Amino acid sequence: QERYFPAALASTRVYDHTAGNATLALGIDQEELEQLLWFFRSEDSSTWNYSVLALSFMAMILGLFLLAINIVRNRRRKIDAYREAVETTQQAELEVKQSLMPVQEYSPAELQKQEPVLQDQRPGDVMVQWKDGTVTSLYT
Repeated sequence: QERYFPAALASTRVYDHTAGNATLALGIDQEELEQLLWFFRSEDSSTWNYSVLALSFMAMILGLFLLAINIVRNRRRKIDAYREAVETTQQAELEVKQSLMPVQEYSPAELQKQEPVLQDQRPGDVMVQWKDGTVTSLYT
C-alpha cells in the first residue's frame, strides 16, 4: 500500500497490477474520498488571505518602528560627534591662544587704569586705541 499512497492523493482510483482491476487505496470508499478531495479543492482561502494580510501589516509596523529607532540613533550619534568636534576645536584654539599670549594677572584697579577715559566723546564718534596705547578719533 505504500506505493499507492501518492497516487491516492492525485486520483480516486489506483490500478492494482496483481488483480488487474481498479481498487481504492487506503481502505476509503469512493464517495468519502471524492468528498475529501472536493473539500480540499474548494476550501475557502479568505481566512488564509486575511491572516497573511495581518502578518504583512505587522511586519510593516515592525519595520517602520526599527527604521524610526535607527533614524533617532543616527541623529543622536551625529550630534554627539559634532559636539565633540566643536569642544576639541575650542580646546585646541584655547591652547593655541594661551601658548601665544603671556599669562598676566590683572587686578580690577589695573584694568580701570588701562581703559581710556575719554571726555569729549559724542554719539556716533568712533574711537581707535592703537597698539602703542594712544587713543584717537577715527573721523576728525
